[in-house]
Amino acid sequence: MRRFFVGIFDRFLDWLIFCLVHLLFRPKVYYANKSKRKELFKEPTMIVSHHIAHYDGLTIGSVFHKASICHMAAKDRFAQKGLAFFFRHLNVIPIDRQQLDTSWIYQALDKLKRQKEMVAIYPEGLRSETGEILPFHSGITTIATLAQVPLVMIYIEGPYTWLIGNRVKLYVSEPFRLDPPLNGMNADYINEQTIRLHDKMVEMQNEFNNIK
Repeated sequence: MRRFFVGIFDRFLDWLIFCLVHLLFRPKVYYANKSKRKELFKEPTMIVSHHIAHYDGLTIGSVFHKASICHMAAKDRFAQKGLAFFFRHLNVIPIDRQQLDTSWIYQALDKLKRQKEMVAIYPEGLRSETGEILPFHSGITTIATLAQVPLVMIYIEGPYTWLIGNRVKLYVSEPFRLDPPLNGMNADYINEQTIRLHDKMVEMQNEFNNIK
């Protein structure tokens, strides 16, 4: 019975966030390849996003609400009881940035491989307050390689304001895969592919500035 009511609350929370995000931020989605839109999230996928605000995960989850997306967030944010309560109901995996903890990698792999969900990660690790794409951490490459899933990258442009006329914009890539590790998943491979992902996000930023 408890699980039944928790399920109802989770669905209500998803609906409430969907309404608030679309009412306040009016997200608009652009696609790098519109012909590939129907191929998005047909299978478990890693979502890689630029990170500009705490609202990024809520926005991506609301725009692609038909996909079951698990997000990642810094573990220290779970120390706030209010946020921890909502994070648990919003399917968020905590990342411990202070310790050499890899449990979040295994949780992400379980979501992708066993539970067949999407996993969204923000590999800069910090919010970019200037709009510059910060260096990526290598966890994204490790997860994507071990899970052998496609990736979809999302560049987000704010600002997140409630002023009339302002909209949050999302620029979405078509699904793609990392290069296979021909010599094993060694440090050189992980570094090379992580840099590739960072450079691709920078390219998306430049492309979007030319088409919006």
